[in-house]
Amino acid sequence: MGLVVGIDLGTTNSLVAHLDGGRPLIVANRAGARMTPSVVGLDRHDRLHVGATAKAQLETHPDRTVAEVKRLMGTPERVALGDRTYSPTEISALVLRALAEDAERALGAKVDEAVVTVPAYFTDAQRQATKDAGELAGLKVERILNEPTAAALAYGLDHLDKEQFVLVYDLGGGTFDVSVLEMFEGVLDVKASSGNNHLGGSDFDRAIVEFLFQEIEREHGLDLRAELKARARLKAAAEQAKIELSTLEAAAVLVPYLAQKDGAPVSLETELTRVRMEGLIRKLVQSTFEPVTSALRDAGIDKGQVAEVVLVGGATRIPLVRRLVAEYFGKVPRDGVNPDEAVALGAALQAGLKTGGLSAARGIMITDVCPFTLGVEIQASAGSQRLAGIFSPIIPRNSTVPVERTEVYATTSDGQRAVDIRVYQGESQLVRNNVYLDQYSVDGVPPAPAGIEKVAITFTYDINGILRVGTRVVSTGKEAHLVVDKTPQRMSAPDREKARRRLDQEWAAPVSPAPKAASRAAAPVPAPAPPLPDVQKLLAAAKTRLPQANAAQRPRLASLIEQLEAASSRADASAMARLDVALTDLLFELG
Repeated sequence: MGLVVGIDLGTTNSLVAHLDGGRPLIVANRAGARMTPSVVGLDRHDRLHVGATAKAQLETHPDRTVAEVKRLMGTPERVALGDRTYSPTEISALVLRALAEDAERALGAKVDEAVVTVPAYFTDAQRQATKDAGELAGLKVERILNEPTAAALAYGLDHLDKEQFVLVYDLGGGTFDVSVLEMFEGVLDVKASSGNNHLGGSDFDRAIVEFLFQEIEREHGLDLRAELKARARLKAAAEQAKIELSTLEAAAVLVPYLAQKDGAPVSLETELTRVRMEGLIRKLVQSTFEPVTSALRDAGIDKGQVAEVVLVGGATRIPLVRRLVAEYFGKVPRDGVNPDEAVALGAALQAGLKTGGLSAARGIMITDVCPFTLGVEIQASAGSQRLAGIFSPIIPRNSTVPVERTEVYATTSDGQRAVDIRVYQGESQLVRNNVYLDQYSVDGVPPAPAGIEKVAITFTYDINGILRVGTRVVSTGKEAHLVVDKTPQRMSAPDREKARRRLDQEWAAPVSPAPKAASRAAAPVPAPAPPLPDVQKLLAAAKTRLPQANAAQRPRLASLIEQLEAASSRADASAMARLDVALTDLLFELG
């Protein structure tokens, strides 16, 4: 039997963790880095590669690179890699495959199964797409775990003796989630979850990029918003400035040779202060407190009853985020959990609970909730008229799972012999504003006047987010059943098998063309990881220039040197590539 690992499949970065001696540990990738950028690219030989090397080519070859595909999960969108196109599920499968192979290389054993995390507010379609991505990657994914729940599990491992309410504020690269939990006697009971699937650190980057575009337009009279390479380079500069402004009050932004005007190169050289950045992103950060308020209301508590606020996700490192959260709750958020790694560590703990690798003697148990209301379409009376398209809830949002609920409905027309059951997910009273999941028909209803015959509809929602629907004609006992495991956007089983074979073939790219005279082609092998950039000469040059830098430039130069040395020591190829460009640009600026 192979290993079961925990995977945080993130918008910007992904991590894999495993259980060792009852403690969860992050598994480093082949480059020695603990985080793998969720980026997929095609190299110049048309070989697929994932992670830091793909992210490094994003600025130069945006047409051959895909990032932030998590936001497209569960949609029919296609993304382009060169002259190829892929579904978001296929791109995510490539990231999962890379993570699994890195884990196998590090742990020396086959990885067969994974507990994969998703935002708490992911829809059924997005959850199914995530499970399908695992299937395409060759992984069994039975357990889908909500990200804030995973983070709470990592936090709770060392706080089993406490009885308190905990709120997990999870602001990642592309999504925001909040969960309210009650801890008692080793039980982590999720009371409520809420969130926004389209809010995260990448939105902060876009706000900064728009500011940089405006600076270029103001200074040079050029609108470069349609230029893919310029946008990619400005996004990288925005991300770097955002990171620096977590510790510095100002960051210099220098992006040379973005375009040409009248035969002369156009470069961007400006300064972004922390105050200015906070003005750009303040409304985005403030918008997170609407889901926070909703989750507290659904949990039946007020913010004063929250004993600990646990921050998760890289975007929570931003001082403005921490300050506004502290102001909202009237207390400083807890620093005991690594915001980048907590979700993956919690997923590994859940894998341990699933396999028995985590002893029951530890006394830890976790519950979760259904994040959306589930129900059916009905007709309702309004005087003498009947209105169709009304949503009737059966399982309310934030019900503890597993859960089973039954509602009884009556026929709506005389002599009615069949009932159409249409299943929806959402919070609106009208089905047109909710998410359609599936439908089926139940026949064999005895003919009778309207309202006489009754049909009992039972919803069962399990811990893996699978909804089962059962229907029983009350007078006859006739039953029908449906497992909601497909959506209009989901790939069919034949399409998934076709996609799996295609990815298997494209992932195993030959190292070199087979000789013509050879009787048999060389066996394909996965594309090798490119070497880490050599940064020692650049660091030496930067240190030489440090004493010569003026008072305004010295803090930024020193910070970049320190960050690049740290990235080099942990072999973080993605950070090294990004910091190499930033430091080179700064040295160019210094002259």
